[in-house]
Amino acid sequence: MPITLSSQAFRRVTLAGATITLSIVVAACGAGFNAQTSKPYQAAEGTNASSGSIAVRNMLVLASDDGKGELHAGIVNQGTEDDTLVSIEGAAANAPVQNGDVPSDTPATVTVGNVRRVTLKAGSLLTLPPASGQPITVTGGKPGQMIKLTITFAKAAPITAAVPVLTLDHYSPSPRPSTSSEG
Repeated sequence: MPITLSSQAFRRVTLAGATITLSIVVAACGAGFNAQTSKPYQAAEGTNASSGSIAVRNMLVLASDDGKGELHAGIVNQGTEDDTLVSIEGAAANAPVQNGDVPSDTPATVTVGNVRRVTLKAGSLLTLPPASGQPITVTGGKPGQMIKLTITFAKAAPITAAVPVLTLDHYSPSPRPSTSSEG
């Protein structure tokens, strides 16, 4: 005996089938090698870069409006051998970076000061600025800009990265209130 459906039941079955088919098609759009969930995500405002067993995390500069600031970062030696932080310098404007493109308003001259050689013990973290001693100073980049820095190590290859410059209060630059006088 054949199964017969009323027109209302037929519409419901058709709608349910269409819904299932559409959900499979929509789910397939987010799958594969280019799925958003398979791409790296960096929740921090700073820059991440790596060279061999050395990983630099959340590198950023906190600076005043006149372009004087301090470098902040975490440098992790994930290897089994000690390494040494040798220098940090402003990179040339045309230097290739490891973390993407740099906007065209990148300052050409960035000066880094108070850098000293520091041993990076295997399996340990170096926090910048250090808990004691002078912070690493950076001049030439103003809040809202990206600057290029090159970090050199004794064993790992140098890292050249685009680094954001943020305001001293740790927030991205925001519009300033207008200074119009009311009369």
